[in-house]
Amino acid sequence: MNPSIRSAGLFLLGLLWVAGLRADELSVQWIPQARMEYEGVGYREVPHGWELKVKPWTPAAGLRWRTELTRDLGFQMQYWINRPTYAAEFGNSQSATQQQTGQMELSLQSLWIDLRRPLAGSPVEVVFGLNGAHHQIRQKDVSLDGIPEPGSSHETQMALGGHLGFHGKGQGRPMGRGPALFWDGEILLGRYFWTDNRLDTDGGSVHQGGYTYALRLEGGVAWPRWRVSVGYARQLYEIFVPGGRRFTAGASPSATASLPINKIDLFGPFLAVGWTY
Repeated sequence: MNPSIRSAGLFLLGLLWVAGLRADELSVQWIPQARMEYEGVGYREVPHGWELKVKPWTPAAGLRWRTELTRDLGFQMQYWINRPTYAAEFGNSQSATQQQTGQMELSLQSLWIDLRRPLAGSPVEVVFGLNGAHHQIRQKDVSLDGIPEPGSSHETQMALGGHLGFHGKGQGRPMGRGPALFWDGEILLGRYFWTDNRLDTDGGSVHQGGYTYALRLEGGVAWPRWRVSVGYARQLYEIFVPGGRRFTAGASPSATASLPINKIDLFGPFLAVGWTY
């Protein structure tokens, strides 16, 4: 089993155990076919810029845990992960020369932890907290101008930052003895203060940093203990790391194995099941 998938599974089990002890609400969100779009920019000096792109379809899921700390202060933790899969990679598509192609696998894990305070007389809450991301990028079957590169590459990126945003929710009256309609949504905007790339780089002018956001809208029906909903989620993770690296160190020309500006966009409709304690 992939080590990242195994560690993620253990982490999820840990969250479930903690949530079972003291959670007010536990929700699982499942995106059967999430669209993931990766774009890496920079490093090479060419007239049209240098970029790598890959756009796989992959299942993704989120686990959300909420609890009320006080009457006016709530706590939320949510963890997201995708199922990694190889997809076609396209390099420098704006140029007729120096075409890089291959297969790329994206592995995404992110953790959001925040506090939520309601605005007086409003269903809206102000959100502030910390978030972290862990990405793995694997490349294989890479060619530059039709010339195959030997071997493969494995890059690990990590980021940590803070975020602010707004959360809103509402619930109608129960329909007789049946469920009540409800809605829930949030928008979070974040900035990374620390980033790291475990694949050695060749230097460069780009420094640590980055940006992220998360958007979620959902609605459904709620019983006293259970709730079922459908919705739409979109997340952006943009990580800046110093420099970049050629696929074959010291060789020229050589395909690009890592880039200083890395952006992953994840989005799609989801199904959710929640349990209220």
